[in-house]
Amino acid sequence: MFAMPYSKKNLIPILLAQSFFSLWAVCRASGLSSRSILAPILFTAFFLYFKHISRLEEKRPEIFTKHASAIAMAVSFLFTLLFLLAESPSLTDGLDHKLFQLVILAVCGIGFFFLVSYSLAFLLILSVPYTLTENPGQVKHIPLFCLFACLLGWFPYFLYEYPAIMTPDSINQLEQVLSMVPYSNHHPWAHTMVLKAWYSLGFFLTGNQNAAVAFFTLFQMFFMAACVSWLVATLLKLGAKKGICYWITAFYALVPYHAVFAVTVWKDVMFSGSILLFTTALTRLFFFRPKQLSTYVIYLLSGIMICLFRSNGWYAFLFSLPFLLYAFRRRLRQMLVLNLAVLAAALIIKIPVMNAFHVTQPDFVESICIPLQQTARVICENKELSAEEWEKVHKVIDTTYIKELYAPGFADNMKELVRAGNPGYLEEHKGEYFRLWLSLGLRYPSVYLRAYIDQTVGYWYPDIAYTVGDIDGIIFNETGVASTPLIGGPLVVKAKEILQKLGYMLPLYGLLFSMGAMLWAMICCIAIVFAKKQYRRSILFLPGLAVILTLLAATPVSSEFRYAYSLAYTMPLYLLLPFIKEP
Repeated sequence: MFAMPYSKKNLIPILLAQSFFSLWAVCRASGLSSRSILAPILFTAFFLYFKHISRLEEKRPEIFTKHASAIAMAVSFLFTLLFLLAESPSLTDGLDHKLFQLVILAVCGIGFFFLVSYSLAFLLILSVPYTLTENPGQVKHIPLFCLFACLLGWFPYFLYEYPAIMTPDSINQLEQVLSMVPYSNHHPWAHTMVLKAWYSLGFFLTGNQNAAVAFFTLFQMFFMAACVSWLVATLLKLGAKKGICYWITAFYALVPYHAVFAVTVWKDVMFSGSILLFTTALTRLFFFRPKQLSTYVIYLLSGIMICLFRSNGWYAFLFSLPFLLYAFRRRLRQMLVLNLAVLAAALIIKIPVMNAFHVTQPDFVESICIPLQQTARVICENKELSAEEWEKVHKVIDTTYIKELYAPGFADNMKELVRAGNPGYLEEHKGEYFRLWLSLGLRYPSVYLRAYIDQTVGYWYPDIAYTVGDIDGIIFNETGVASTPLIGGPLVVKAKEILQKLGYMLPLYGLLFSMGAMLWAMICCIAIVFAKKQYRRSILFLPGLAVILTLLAATPVSSEFRYAYSLAYTMPLYLLLPFIKEP
């Protein structure tokens, strides 16, 4: 891909140079000393690795074509760019001279590009000819086994966290259910109504508040397990091997954060299940024309859930819609009816129904987290503003404590500062403040870029530290609901702690706890689809990808795993989509 064919004499010097640059990049990124004994070992490993892949490229030109090579290079360039954006502060640490910084960034970029591009070439050489070739068929006991395996794997967490895990967001929704506070769509009202339905049923049957919350928790556990069961049934129908289905079941049943989220009262959980259901239904519609009404009903209901269970889900669906209609243009009437039904149902609930129940909508400040963080970063770095610009800022926000409150990856402090100021004036003069934001960005682009990176990096770069699924219990509240574990003791607590820490201790396994790693895996799957020239199949990745794009446009937190949980929950399907054989 980057060198002459293996038989040429000049290949060895080129491979040696590529190995050296790759070693330099790895040493700089990992903090490995140039004197480390690992350096020559890594250099030798890189050389042999690149040499082996160069041989494969020469031996399999019918697989690794110019088309596949171009895709590998394009994706490698994207990954290298993300690497440099995320790691530039650590790569240039200790270097004050701009020229030295640029040289190090260039060297590390070149080395990382070689590493990634050779790896992608190897991936495409292995993946392009591979398909799932087992005869498709429905094995009825495997989806049922999957359902009960998930419930069994999650049930100890339910007993330990009984009746549920509830954070401030959860308590706010429960307070709405109990009419302690007015209805609000800040936390999706439709999800609050689902909570209310199961809470009311549970309280009617038991008269106990904890048991009423537990009714919802059990429903959510069953719903999430049923989503996985239907995925497995679909994969079997498409020809996936039984062993793969058992591994997928193990992923959902045994990876601890699935169990933690299954017993947590968050809208993100059922939203993630709805993304899996919608993508699975879309996959069924793509590969065959299902006669069962169930596929169309699930597509319709999961689409409505996507639109209503998270505010960014509505925008993700709207973004995906024209591409979905184009991809299914040969069945345009059918898809038009289905998707218009989703939109109509969502709009009816969003407007007349919510108005009838006097549901307040999220304020404008909630939707401008990233511009707010960028503007605050300019002020915190003492950049020059004109008197007129300062006047506009002071009309909206008190800047006295802005430097103390500003957090690079957490927008809530700035949002509350605006809410404590004059958010009404900001909302009434949106155009004026858009021009202020734009003019500051044109004047200080590097500040805006750094602020954007810090605000979103957890969603697109793998090696970012954050906790996943470490929440516990129910926060203090006035609803009467309290944590009352049904099992406990030092052994249970220690087992839970070990399961959580394994994600931070075990190489490779830890990638399952990384949103950035999963996004890169999705992009690699799309690259395989393009290398196979199955361009239309890429539409199956779009709904999930659109959710991530909405986060990159307006996330309030730089690395909140639950916001991108839909990516993790749908990942097994994404990994198999490039290898499904056309029926």
